[in-house]
Amino acid sequence: GTSCATPIFASTIALLNDQLICAGKSPMGFLNPFLYANPKALHDITSGTNPGCNTNGFSAGTGWDPVTGLGSPNFAALLIAALSSAAGL
Repeated sequence: GTSCATPIFASTIALLNDQLICAGKSPMGFLNPFLYANPKALHDITSGTNPGCNTNGFSAGTGWDPVTGLGSPNFAALLIAALSSAAGL
């Protein structure tokens, strides 16, 4: 769950920041605007559910959903998007 995914995603952002700094750009700040502006840099997961605790849970869908969020990161696409963004993401 999140105890695995969160540190992995944080390390992904650290690697992106390293590349941004090497390119003479500012590191990323608040990520939400960047992530929502670059949906193709994420693999959108559009099917599946997370039932449990005697509930139907939530369903995955197009764009943000409570099961998968915005989706899983595509590092290569995130790097291209970050390097092509204006400074001060």
